[in-house]
Amino acid sequence: MTKEKHLCKNRLQEYTQKAGLPLPTYRSKNEGFPHAPKFWAQVEVNGKTYASTGRFTHVKEAEQDAARTALEHITQIVKNAGIPTIQDPNYCKSILNEYCAKINLKKPEYTTTFGNEKHPVFISSMVFNGETYKGEVAGSKKMAEQLAARAAIQSLL
Repeated sequence: MTKEKHLCKNRLQEYTQKAGLPLPTYRSKNEGFPHAPKFWAQVEVNGKTYASTGRFTHVKEAEQDAARTALEHITQIVKNAGIPTIQDPNYCKSILNEYCAKINLKKPEYTTTFGNEKHPVFISSMVFNGETYKGEVAGSKKMAEQLAARAAIQSLL
């Protein structure tokens, strides 16, 4: 099993925590014999159940495979939904606001400062879920707030 496959349970748990969902729950079953076990597993995430694709000699391997299946499915849903990426900061405030609405969090509050007449730059910080995030320097107030939102999203990812 590759190192990436060993991280699937961790990645799935991180995803559920960041999305404000209940933690994944696993069930496994041995379909082999005591001297030659063959385990399969299922994981439940947000009301959906995903199963391992094979039979494994260890429970942990079966659970990792079930988590991998869940992650692949969730990733495909996100990809098909056409969700904008955070590489383009123009959508970061919207993404963060939608996330807040989805998991019932208060919308972030922004504080933006203006450099001075000689250096017309803006920098924004924001409070989101009790944490303060600071964006990069920008040429407009709007972009400064987008960059602060991107900083918050990056910390969630």
